[in-house]
Amino acid sequence: MPWWTWIALGVFALAVVALAIFGVYAAGRIKRLKAQGEALAAALDDVARRAEELERRAAHASQRAAEVERARAGLDGSLERLSVLSWALGDARKSIARLRGTYLHK
Repeated sequence: MPWWTWIALGVFALAVVALAIFGVYAAGRIKRLKAQGEALAAALDDVARRAEELERRAAHASQRAAEVERARAGLDGSLERLSVLSWALGDARKSIARLRGTYLHK
């Protein structure tokens, strides 16, 4: 057999070995990428679940804000009535003080 046949067989064997090494590397890389993809899918599911929870909590907070606004409006009305009653009580005390001063002076 001529020497160039041996060189061609050596190059072919080297190519087969290199291809086998690349195939093993590529298979490992694909396996790692698949594992990362599954981890990302799990994380995405978790994010979606948390987003739904936040939407539910935001709706509840909005409902509570409306209730608080109604309660605040009621408190504003009560504060106005208290202000009027305080003014009336002060006016009544002044009137009583004048009457006392007028009738008890004699």
